Amino acid sequence: MLTEDLLRQRKFEEIKKISAVIAYLYHPDELLRFRAAEALGYLCRGEKAREIILRLFWHLSDESGGYCIGAPLGIAEIGRKNPRVFEGFKNKFVSLLDEWEVERKYVAYGIGITAEIVRDAYPNPADKLREKIEEIEDPEFRAYALWALKKLGEDISDLIKRFKDSEELINFYNGERILRSKFRDIVQLF
Repeated sequence: MLTEDLLRQRKFEEIKKISAVIAYLYHPDELLRFRAAEALGYLCRGEKAREIILRLFWHLSDESGGYCIGAPLGIAEIGRKNPRVFEGFKNKFVSLLDEWEVERKYVAYGIGITAEIVRDAYPNPADKLREKIEEIEDPEFRAYALWALKKLGEDISDLIKRFKDSEELINFYNGERILRSKFRDIVQLF
């Protein structure tokens, strides 16, 4: 009986810790959203990873009552650390690119960090990213989409040529910090 109580207490503490990290996916500071997503990747393993991915997808729906802007980042980071679990979510994740209310630059980033897993997803992530580059005029989305295409092993020379003169200032998370630079300068890093 003591062992059951300890296990229940540990599980409760783990849930509290994960919930506290998820709260940062809502934070107005974009860097904190990226860091929270990375923390979730480290905290969630196995069945817990599956549960939290489902929870984050739910946080993207209207039914949740509280849209979570950073949910795609959390889903992707958990997926990166749990490829077997993410295998069952990869199609749904790529399909988020069609959801206008979702922060699609975070979906593009997520596709980039899970490229090895989502490469064979349906819809095809490379085709979907190219389609959305034409549709979504946000330069930050386009930068993450180009980066993700490169991570997928795609030749993006046509797109780099197309955007090589873009003077728009954007923020781009490089895995360590958020860079503030002209679109053309960020794209040249790929």
